[in-house]
Order: sequence, then C-alpha cells, then structure tokens
Amino acid sequence: MYFFSTKHLKTGFTLLEILIAVSVIGIISAVIAEVFYTTTKTNAKTEIIKDVKQNGEFAIDVMTRFLMNAAGVESDCPAPDTQLSSINIVGSDNNVTRLECLYDSGVGVTRIASTSATTGSSAYLTSSNVTLGGGSCADINNTLTFICTKYSDQPAKISIRFSLAQAGVAVDQFEKGSVHFETTVALRN
Repeated sequence: MYFFSTKHLKTGFTLLEILIAVSVIGIISAVIAEVFYTTTKTNAKTEIIKDVKQNGEFAIDVMTRFLMNAAGVESDCPAPDTQLSSINIVGSDNNVTRLECLYDSGVGVTRIASTSATTGSSAYLTSSNVTLGGGSCADINNTLTFICTKYSDQPAKISIRFSLAQAGVAVDQFEKGSVHFETTVALRN
C-alpha cells in the first residue's frame, strides 16, 4: 500500500497567484472597455456627419436646380464678387422665390429656406437636426452666402457657400460634426 504524505499535497492558489490573475483580468477588461467606448463614439460621429452631409447635399441640389431653371435673378449684382445673404429667383412662371437663411425659433436653429414671394410661405431645405451656426442669420461668417459674379459679356454666376453642423452642440466642441458646402452655378438666362 502506498501512503500519501501531507507534505506533498497542496490544493488551491497562493495569494500572489490570485493577485496576478486579478491584475491581468483587470488590464484586459480596461482595454476592452476603451475599445468599445472608442468604437461607439466613432460610430456616433459617423452618423452625425452622414446626417449633416445628406442635409447639405439636398439643400445645395435644390438651390442649384432653382438657379439653373430660373428665368432670371432679381437680386442685384452691382459689382463682381458681390456677397449676398439671400437671393431672389424669378421662375419660368414669373413667381419669385427667395433663398435665404431663416431662424427657426421652434427648435432654435438657423436653417436654409426657400420663401415664395407670392404666398409668403417658407419651406425649409435643411432639417432641424442641423444648423447653419450662429444665433441668427445676421452673422455672415456662420450662415448662407451667395456670391454673385456678373460680367457684361458672360452670363451671371452664383456661388453658394455655407457650412452645416450638428444642432445643439457648442460651436467650439471637438465632437461637433460640421461640413462645408460650396458650388457655383452659371445662369442660363
């Protein structure tokens, strides 16, 4: 018969082994948590920028179509590179539409709008999720700008410039999704 010696039987872990295992698990958990946090933050910012881009592309597309199909532009272009905060477009039906920045007091953001001179009703071209920035449309640095270029021997060209940003975020916030839009349209008439 063989007898076991109590000297050679050890069961369980030492305190040092437990501390090392807990430390390793803690470090791995911290790394996994940081990766998860960073991924979530990146996905959120991507969605915000996607929304801003969709709004801006829609607005610039509508304004471009308005200008390309216009019978004329009522706004004055007294000198080349005149900056305007709004522009009046005469349609083929002789109705006037004004493209401008409007402050939407219901949600507290500045938005791009087209306003009919006949009915006085406005249709927003951007959603309430985005803003042109600034507290009002009077701030030329944070709003919609039209640059009129007209020479006597050429058709007028209108440049449209604006930046859209996520609504409800401070202007200097790092996480803010902001995109600049710019295009130039040559008038047919």
